[in-house]
Amino acid sequence: MIEYIGIDLGGTNIRVGAIDENENIIFEYKEPTYKEVTNGEDLYIKIEKLIKKVPNYKQAKSIGLGVPGSVDIKTKRIITSKNVSILKNFPLAENLNKEFNKPIYIENDAKVAALAEALSRKAKEKNIVCYITISTGLGGGVIINKNIYHGSNNLGGYLSRMILDGENTSDSLISGIALYNIAKEKIDENIKNTEEIFKLSKTNNIANEIVSEFKKNLVVLFLNISATINPDIIILGGGVLKSKEYFLEDVINEFRNKAHPLTKNIIIETAGHKEPGILGACLLAKTEKLAEISSN
Repeated sequence: MIEYIGIDLGGTNIRVGAIDENENIIFEYKEPTYKEVTNGEDLYIKIEKLIKKVPNYKQAKSIGLGVPGSVDIKTKRIITSKNVSILKNFPLAENLNKEFNKPIYIENDAKVAALAEALSRKAKEKNIVCYITISTGLGGGVIINKNIYHGSNNLGGYLSRMILDGENTSDSLISGIALYNIAKEKIDENIKNTEEIFKLSKTNNIANEIVSEFKKNLVVLFLNISATINPDIIILGGGVLKSKEYFLEDVINEFRNKAHPLTKNIIIETAGHKEPGILGACLLAKTEKLAEISSN
């Protein structure tokens, strides 16, 4: 039976899903985000239609949305977003609430993915979980005692903004697009993806330098997280992790060599979910709804 509905809104695809009382995904469907979409109203209408594709959607207790960018959790509006800028300040949650007469919760997509990882599998018994996704962009989230850590204005755990070299953000140094752009400039403009860069690093000196810099910056990110957030576990996800054989062991070893004695044994694991966005959005709907019930 449908309990909670989740929307994973990406720059390429929108996924809608639902979970039952045991947190099993019992429905999932996706469509291209920008097919027949030119403005915020078009995208809102598409999201509304996708929710109505969920069998027995009226039974759901609440709906959660994971969105790319920063969110004002008081107004439930997107403040900044590269991938869905047409929804900036759009009353998405407000309109969905009117249409479906259910509580609507909206949060950054990496944070809801962090929630999916923290509430299941490898991190289920941990109190402080840090999740990092390294894909086209870099994102992250922090879960403390099974709840998303928001900070004072919901930028808590917004790891893409962390400065790693005194000037540049982790997103501009470590993300897939950062690696891709520098490889196109320095190696070959016909480079297709990050996997190619990592493979080339074994035979190409420039690619090796790019990967070495990537590893150095990832170590710095781990060191910063270990000394500030001090989590029980760091979980890594995203498309760049397909090439983990080329960098992850070296990064972990270097982190442990440089870390404070009290943090060097922080667990570092790869993600357990291939697509945590849908589950995370559903769990956002569930945890926020239950929190509201318990506070009343």
